[in-house]
Amino acid sequence: MARRVIFHAAASIKLDPSQFPRDEQGNLKPISLCACGVSQKFPLCDGTHKRCKDETPGVLYEYDPVTLERREIGTCESPRHDAPAC
Repeated sequence: MARRVIFHAAASIKLDPSQFPRDEQGNLKPISLCACGVSQKFPLCDGTHKRCKDETPGVLYEYDPVTLERREIGTCESPRHDAPAC
């Protein structure tokens, strides 16, 4: 399963720990970083990866950054469909 992700950024992404979620005692709660590339809260995970679970191996996908509509844009040329080069 592969997807093309396009970022329009010219700077690094800074994570401010003061904005991280905390429990009732003020302890930092775990956060998850996005690995699928389609999170609306990137670089934080927002659960959008659940939309990717039915992607077909060997197919290259692109997600609309606003609507998250998925479309097939090709196939993976890599012999290993889960390879990073895919």
